[in-house]
Amino acid sequence: MRPTSVKPMVEAGIMASVSILFALISAYVPLLGVLVNLIWPVPIVLLGVRHGLKWSVMATAVAGVLIAILVQPLHAITMVLGLGLIGIVLGYAFRRKMSPAATILWGSVASLVSKAAILGLGMVTLGVNPLAAMPEAMEKAVSQALDIYRGLGAPEQVLEQMQTQLQPMVKLLPVVIPASLLLAAVVDTFLNFLIAKTVLRKLGQPVAGFAPFKDWVLPRWILYFYALAILMIYHGSKEQMELLYKAGMNLQILSTALLLLQGLSVFYFLADKYNLSRIQRGIILMMTFVIPVVSSIAVFAGAFELVLDYRKLRTVRSQ
Repeated sequence: MRPTSVKPMVEAGIMASVSILFALISAYVPLLGVLVNLIWPVPIVLLGVRHGLKWSVMATAVAGVLIAILVQPLHAITMVLGLGLIGIVLGYAFRRKMSPAATILWGSVASLVSKAAILGLGMVTLGVNPLAAMPEAMEKAVSQALDIYRGLGAPEQVLEQMQTQLQPMVKLLPVVIPASLLLAAVVDTFLNFLIAKTVLRKLGQPVAGFAPFKDWVLPRWILYFYALAILMIYHGSKEQMELLYKAGMNLQILSTALLLLQGLSVFYFLADKYNLSRIQRGIILMMTFVIPVVSSIAVFAGAFELVLDYRKLRTVRSQ
């Protein structure tokens, strides 16, 4: 054996052990396990950056076999298939020094493929389509929540109002599953990107990051997609074209999320400009995600920025 292969092998063993530990926590410590699942790919990412694609794939496979022995095969398949592919792809992208945007793009594709594969696996092994069962599960969840409030003494009139407000959301959720899966893929990829980048920098391997959030400039075509989504929803509902309506709803969810992101970037720009404290920023951010009116204002601010270039960042970059 060549001496140069010893170090990668040792680190592969260490990273595989860390992945197995994370899997055990995920299986037996439910609350902490949710957080651990978000960072499970990080050891695989680090190994791929330091020693290449071969070693990250090998460590993932070894971790999967040992998780199957220590926990159960289905849990191992879920972890490796659902999270291992993200780690492998991100590690490869980091090693190839891809741009942050390209890294997130390929990682999100890997995450989306993983989620689709897990859904397919669930259909094969359990004989149940999780997507088809979702409406019934959501209705049961709403019913149980109302029963809890009823047991706490909430007036029936208030409960009826809550049910009236929640019913459209319950019906909408199955429609926007594609957009939800895509957004989830981007979010978990971005979290792993940030964590891996931080760890790599501490290990002396700097990785290119994004510009400061307050300087983010998203493309203007987002507005065209948003307008197209509104037209698709309108014509789909008016002419009873279910497929067109569903496509429009998913496109609206995605474009709205991007406009909200641009609006939050503008907020951070203004927060720095007017020296808002962390407490003030935290309160406004919490209001944005809790109060619909505030989130709508943020979306409008994002659209306003794309049209008028309030921060003049687009003008500066085009010079």
